[in-house]
Amino acid sequence: MLTEKTYQKTSLRLNYAEGPDAGPPILFLHGLTDRWQFFQPLMPWLTQRYHVYALDFRGHGASSHTPPYRYLDHINDTIGFIEDVIGEKTTIYGTALGAMVSLMVAAKRPDLVKTLVFGDANIKLEKVRKVMTDYHTFWSGWEKLANKQVPLNQFVQEVADMPINIPWREPGTYGDGLDYIAVLNKALYLRNLDPKVLYPWANGGEDDAVFNEVATGYDSELIRDIQCPVLLIQANMDKGGILADDEVEYALERIKDVHHVYMPMYGHNLGCYSWEPGPILRVINTFLDAHR
Repeated sequence: MLTEKTYQKTSLRLNYAEGPDAGPPILFLHGLTDRWQFFQPLMPWLTQRYHVYALDFRGHGASSHTPPYRYLDHINDTIGFIEDVIGEKTTIYGTALGAMVSLMVAAKRPDLVKTLVFGDANIKLEKVRKVMTDYHTFWSGWEKLANKQVPLNQFVQEVADMPINIPWREPGTYGDGLDYIAVLNKALYLRNLDPKVLYPWANGGEDDAVFNEVATGYDSELIRDIQCPVLLIQANMDKGGILADDEVEYALERIKDVHHVYMPMYGHNLGCYSWEPGPILRVINTFLDAHR
């Protein structure tokens, strides 16, 4: 029920998936290193009731490797996509990088966004920089592996063997505690990723110039300008969630029509990596039904 298509604007080619016209439009925006397929666990239900679009950000998936990869570029790409492809006010469900992009799109172009579902991401730039530092072994390891052209089985093993040292897991390798399919899934994302996407994340924690460059276009205070209803979904930080309590309070104080739900059963990927979409589908569907 999903068809992959291409959106071309000047030299930039963005890959996206589109479902049948079954209702109002909803645009899915994935996180850093991912691609539109991240949302596949949610699609069987939502494609029956909405006109689904899911975008590969530049440098990700089957979209062109066209730097720069600043917030500004992803924001402008998304605005252009809504204007040129969707052509009407849309709901956005963004996670991680996609969630931060969606905040800025809703703030800068309230005429384009009907409803916003914000899936476990940072809101403040200082928290982004902390994630760069705390998860440095992710960013630096993935930068070395991204788009590496070796046989698939070898690549999967290299992803599994990647050393990590992150806040919520014992130091070890990426594959510790994961089965082959979980590692293969990540490998498929990394195999289609421009390593330049990860350079600022691997280096921005220590380098002010690199951080300021990638952060161009993002200003958390602009969320005051958001006019649409917003749902903040917060994951469990003990399982890898990154949206902090003080960021939730920050948003609740600034966004006019905002609601918050905490989902302790989920880590940062909100059930999509593990294909456990039941609880998140209940939340998304109920909230969108209220604003259909």
